[in-house]
Amino acid sequence: MRVGGERDHGRSWRTGVAVGEGVRSALAGRWLSALLVLLVCWVGASSGALDAVTVARLVADEQRFLDAGGSVVIVENHEAGVPAAGCEQLAHVDGVYGSAALTHVGEPATVSGARGGDLPVFAASGDLWRLLRVEGSDSRSGIVSAAFAARLGWVDGDWVQFERSPGTRGEWLPTSPMRITVADTRILGDEYTGVIFPAVATVHGTADACVIAADPARLPALVGALPAVLATGYGQVVVRDRLITGEFAADYSGAYHERPLRWAWAVAGGLLGMVWFLLRWMRRSDDALYATMGADAVTRLVIRGTEWFVVAGLGGGWAIVLGVVTAMVADAPFSLAATYVTRHVVPAPCSPTSRTGSTDGSGRRQTQGHRHRRHAQ
Repeated sequence: MRVGGERDHGRSWRTGVAVGEGVRSALAGRWLSALLVLLVCWVGASSGALDAVTVARLVADEQRFLDAGGSVVIVENHEAGVPAAGCEQLAHVDGVYGSAALTHVGEPATVSGARGGDLPVFAASGDLWRLLRVEGSDSRSGIVSAAFAARLGWVDGDWVQFERSPGTRGEWLPTSPMRITVADTRILGDEYTGVIFPAVATVHGTADACVIAADPARLPALVGALPAVLATGYGQVVVRDRLITGEFAADYSGAYHERPLRWAWAVAGGLLGMVWFLLRWMRRSDDALYATMGADAVTRLVIRGTEWFVVAGLGGGWAIVLGVVTAMVADAPFSLAATYVTRHVVPAPCSPTSRTGSTDGSGRRQTQGHRHRRHAQ
């Protein structure tokens, strides 16, 4: 075709034709395309699965921390005790999961048919059921720690007859068999492990300690206010964390935000980009051929971009499947594995697309040669 007596060598291809050529180029690559698909799959699945497993372990460790009492504080006043009624009212404060006033009775109890096995007895006022995250029931009158229940062979819902130990008065013990709830009482601390009976707090009654579970985000402000809220006018109010040191002494939020694999997708994208750049440089003669056929720089960019997205789409799809399965085998929950694997797989293949138009320099030089020959006609 001539326009003004000259050939229109610069006319670009239709977009649909360029896209179709990119798809055909990807499929024609055969083994090379297959190797690229495997590379995308391996890089995306490995980085995503490793990060998902890391996050899953952090979440599990933090949950163990919370289950053991990580968001629990204990308020004590060794001289005057803490107000039991005031402790109960804290359960209505925004951000507080539950609160209970605990008192060590001082007299142990024994069990009918298992004499000699004394159990520490405690009285608790407030919503202890909610604090321990167990379902309360009017038909149940006491809570037994899981450790004692396992030692005595009890299960949740058993009927137990408690009796006073020799030499004690047993004033706190019920006179009839009671149905027990077996619960994990670790958040109360080892010093409050035993049998807990409910009690009604009086206006002027005091307790040995007030145990409070709250939202970790609200805990600092709550801790600052507790000495004034639970003051009795005598003695020093001490607020301490349920867990102070040991295996749980870690900053889980900081570990999450500072984990090295958080930006693994960027490294993976850089690796894929370099491999794609190298392959395009080795096949730059193909771009020159497209240029001689009238494909301008934008058309060649569409062709190579389509070719890459075909490869990246196949590799990325398999990467998500393989990464999620691998993370789940390593005990990561499905929802967490799918989220973090996808976060790594989707951005990584996007990096090479910025390089698809930077490897057609020979094509541009070929086009310039056509222009010089055209003006020489």
